[in-house]
Amino acid sequence: MNALKAIIRRELQEHKWGFVYLPWIVAAFMSLVIVMVYLGLTEVNTENFKFSTEVFADPETVQGMNEATLDQRKAGIRAGLLVLGFPLVIALGFAILAYSLSTFFDERKDKSIIFWRSLPVSDSFTVLSKLSVALFVAPLLVIPALLFLHLVSVTAGSIFFAVSDIVPFTWAWQAYPWLDWIRVIFSLWMQALWSFPVIAWIMLTGAYARKPVVTAILPPVVIVLVEGVSLSSSVFYDSLIDRLTPWSRSSSFPKEYETLQVAEISDVPLLLGMNEFWIGIGLGAIFVFLTIYFRSKSDYASVE
Repeated sequence: MNALKAIIRRELQEHKWGFVYLPWIVAAFMSLVIVMVYLGLTEVNTENFKFSTEVFADPETVQGMNEATLDQRKAGIRAGLLVLGFPLVIALGFAILAYSLSTFFDERKDKSIIFWRSLPVSDSFTVLSKLSVALFVAPLLVIPALLFLHLVSVTAGSIFFAVSDIVPFTWAWQAYPWLDWIRVIFSLWMQALWSFPVIAWIMLTGAYARKPVVTAILPPVVIVLVEGVSLSSSVFYDSLIDRLTPWSRSSSFPKEYETLQVAEISDVPLLLGMNEFWIGIGLGAIFVFLTIYFRSKSDYASVE
């Protein structure tokens, strides 16, 4: 257990910009934008989403907010906070992929693998420890920044609503879904397991390839092209994209959500009952085994 804690601390120290600083940078930027919107200094206007105080100039919007039930308020707040949290989750995803690519490549590049392999820790333990950082520890690190963003957005909105005499200050706070944080944590963990074969594949390329970026990208691209040309199908491409999208929104998930929300904890058994999930776990396990093998056979000079 002490060895595991030491490896996790080392990984977080070496990759603190991606796992610790990046979520807070994104959260701080998003919080600044939110405050500026409520002050009327800017607005966010995209093809599918508009965030502006002009919306509340519509009497029907104000009336709808005042007449909304607690469940309706909670659903609206959930959807809004989920949209605001997307940039943090996307940043987390890129951080995990970057970590997976670099963690074994960097130790070969700077020859630090010589030191780490001199310690009384097996290659299997080291690989599995690094994998646990990507799958379980990293998703937890985004929670504080995400909570900060939520608190800033709800507070700023509540102040704006009260000052503008739209709804009382407590309108949003009474409906804030505090228990959703349990769902968020489990959803992020399940997302990491759903994307496990992709993460494991990238780790594998970092463990043996001289140019891991090319090695990670080229084989999937070749498979997509060959399948498309020879079979006129896109099964592999669709499966790959599925692994990079929210697990509850994948094409193979047996439940369809009508509104934008975090998946229910009760949906986890549905995911665990999918053949696609266990196929991904099996494929990822093969990649992990190969990663352990190549790390154990490293000659310390496989990177220029």
